[in-house]
This record gives sequence, structure tokens and C-alpha cells, in this order.
Amino acid sequence: MERLSGALFAGPDAREEMAADLVRAMRLLEARGLVYGSIGNGSIRDGRRVWITPSRVPYADMGAEDVVEVGLDGADGARASEPARPPSRELPLHLAVYRARPDVRAILHTHSTHALAWSFLPDALPQTIEDLGYYEAGSVRTTPYAPPGSAALADGAAAALRDARAVLLGRHGVLAAAASLPDALGIAQAVERQAHVAWLLREERASPAARLTARHPTSTIRPCPGLRPTPS
Repeated sequence: MERLSGALFAGPDAREEMAADLVRAMRLLEARGLVYGSIGNGSIRDGRRVWITPSRVPYADMGAEDVVEVGLDGADGARASEPARPPSRELPLHLAVYRARPDVRAILHTHSTHALAWSFLPDALPQTIEDLGYYEAGSVRTTPYAPPGSAALADGAAAALRDARAVLLGRHGVLAAAASLPDALGIAQAVERQAHVAWLLREERASPAARLTARHPTSTIRPCPGLRPTPS
């Protein structure tokens, strides 16, 4: 089982340790069904250095040497491998959040099924179970749709996260931001669980039986007189 240290590293081996922790986080996300293949992305920050997952590298094949290091200004930094892999196309999104939120040190972007489906709605994802409250995430806003990798997406996410720990990117999934990778992972899981519960509640309220009960709360369904069960 992969485990995250959640530590802030220092010293000459910091780059390798940060990259390895990020790879472990992405593999945990995949094992828990929140990302798959090379879909989604993640990053971790230490001061003005940012480590981000590479573009189009499956998590099962990803190693610490594939993780890309850049400066907070987006300038290339030291990379663990040559030739360097390109960073995720969502690098502007991650950098915009880090610049707006100095307290954030880890960001995970997932495409988990129920949360992704909810991101197609204009409604915020309400907090109806305690999971989001545990991570102090509350209800989760949904940003207007913007193309992946665009400045509009980055600006919209940074604005929505000004006082939050998670946001639904319109038609694009979850963005979780926290002080550590373990916390970001927990938030991403909590948003998916809340979205799953929200869909179940919506389906229940929309069912014919629920509508009948709402109209006739004291009624019961009675068998027709003389009707006998059909032999199976």
C-alpha cells in the first residue's frame, strides 16, 4: 500500500523526495478510482518551487524522475530526467492557485465519476454529510466552464478557492487544495463521496414512489381485490 509522508522536505534530496511523494499520491488516487490512466494531475510546492505531474504519462508507469519542477513564476527549474518531459497542461491552473493562496502546498485535480457529473450542473455541491466538514471544505462551488489549460480556467479556479479548499471546475472535475498531499487526497475523496450521496438523494426524490409519497403521505399501496400472485 502506498503511503504519503505529508512532510515538507529540505536538503539536497528534497527534489527527489517531493517528486516521489507526488507519484505515490497519484497512484493512491488511481487505486481509489479518482483518476485513471494519465487523466488528472497533481502538484506540490515548497517555497517558490513547484513539482507537477508530467503530461500523458500513465500513473502506473510514472516514476519520480518523470515529475517536472518549475518555479512559481512558471520558469523551468531542475528536472530529474533528460530529455525533460513536458508538464501537465494544467500547470497554469496550479500556479494561479499557489500564487493566490500562499498557505496551499499541494493540489490534486481528479475526474472522479460522481463529482465530474455534478460539475456539469450550475449548482454548488451541498454539504449533506460530515466528510466535507471534517476537512473544513463546506459546500463546493462550481466554476463556469473554461477550456482545459486556459487562463480563464486558472483565474476562475483561483477566485473560487479564495476561501475554500475544493472547487468543481465546470464540466471538468475536482480541484482540491491543501497544506499537504494527505489532506488534498482526503478532500478529493470527500468531494467524490459527497457527490455520490447527492446524486443518490436526487434520484430518490425524483423516483415515482417518492413523488407519490410526497403527494399522499398517508397513503399505502394495497393489492387489487381478487388478484392472486402469478406462479413463478
